[in-house]
Amino acid sequence: MDRWDRRGAGSILRIIEPDDGRPRRLLFDNGDPDNPGIGLDSSNPRDRKELIRRAEEAREETEVLSERVRNTKTHQRANGEWVNRQAPYGLKVVLIEKEDEDGDIIVERKLAIDDALAGDPANPERTKGDVAFDVTYAFPVRERLSDRRSAMHLNEMKIPSPSGGTWAYATVRDMINNPVYAGWQIGGRQEGKTRRLVYRDSDGNRVSVMHGPALLTDDQQREAQDARKGPPGSGVEKDGRPHNSVATHLLSDLLRCAGCGSSMPFSGTQYACWRIKSGKPCPAPAIAAKKSLEEFVHWRWWARLTNADPDDDLVMAVADRWAARVQPQATADSKAAMDALGAAERRLARVWADRRAGHYDGPSEQFFAADLREANEDVDRVRKQLEVYIERRGVDVGFLMDPESCTGAWEAADVGLRRALLRLAIDKITVRKAPYNGARFKGFERTRFTWVDGKED
Repeated sequence: MDRWDRRGAGSILRIIEPDDGRPRRLLFDNGDPDNPGIGLDSSNPRDRKELIRRAEEAREETEVLSERVRNTKTHQRANGEWVNRQAPYGLKVVLIEKEDEDGDIIVERKLAIDDALAGDPANPERTKGDVAFDVTYAFPVRERLSDRRSAMHLNEMKIPSPSGGTWAYATVRDMINNPVYAGWQIGGRQEGKTRRLVYRDSDGNRVSVMHGPALLTDDQQREAQDARKGPPGSGVEKDGRPHNSVATHLLSDLLRCAGCGSSMPFSGTQYACWRIKSGKPCPAPAIAAKKSLEEFVHWRWWARLTNADPDDDLVMAVADRWAARVQPQATADSKAAMDALGAAERRLARVWADRRAGHYDGPSEQFFAADLREANEDVDRVRKQLEVYIERRGVDVGFLMDPESCTGAWEAADVGLRRALLRLAIDKITVRKAPYNGARFKGFERTRFTWVDGKED
């Protein structure tokens, strides 16, 4: 009871007077082991009032406590103390005694480089701090490894991850981007993102959270982050050779493993479940040869488009996506006009609804004609504007519905355009695991397409 009654009287009332109309009865023990009995009974009006009073007191106490906790954590962050329960991998929490301005001894939680053993079978003396330095600097800068290759390398060496299992490339990415490895206090994450933000005090200054040297310098961390990103559309391979990170494989980001729902990036000569490639478990990992899968997907795409009727929902959706590609501004304008038309039609409907509800009766009758005229004019104006935008946006996707011209467009397109053409009609392709090793690829048995019109087959 102590937990939920801190939400106030409402939590009590929802139990004793629930929405289903069947009241419940709350009985509280009197807390006296020598003379046990009922202390409070919600069916007693006096006890009911006492229950509500205690719930409200608990709610007020919780609010005060929450405010104190927030203020305390804000003060600790500004003072350079580590407020989280656990330290990031490669660092450890250390308790430092310090004399405050009043001469009292206080204890502060700081971070230091972790000298605990990392569990490296090949190098038993290797510490977690050493591994963290490799992940956040040596791998991306000196060995020119990508996040994914770094995770695979650590798994090959059988070094336990921060959770004790296998490494994932997302863990490597988060470590490289975490300001705490350069010694700086963090204050949360960017809205909707995973990247942690540097905490700044009231004067806008960064605050150190370390006792002793940081794992990396600012320059080293920037160097590692730059090495990962490189110039736009570029990156590095394991041997240091530059490579283009713009998608160059036909089905990248379209495929999903039926076993775990993960993506299926290209690797070697096949598309394979991301989890098994990064050392993570998957109950039924899907792997498919590049040539067989790409040929089947192209054939399904071609067959679906060339057999579609002009008024098919799929064709309409394809036309919208093609228009957004070749006429992006006109498409954005027409979408805004569609939204405006919907709003204008809702205003018109509201006027008539108010008339039927009697809001224009009596003296208000004089306003009805003016409101109706204004609402009708808005609808007509927005409709005309929409017609102009749609006409300007007009695109022809008939070439995709004719077998010969569709084949010609595909053969003339480069990989980038072919990727775009597939994604005009396909939202997702789920691939199942092969029935046995070496089994011949059978597309209809192992794939499920999700088309842009919402249909699946």
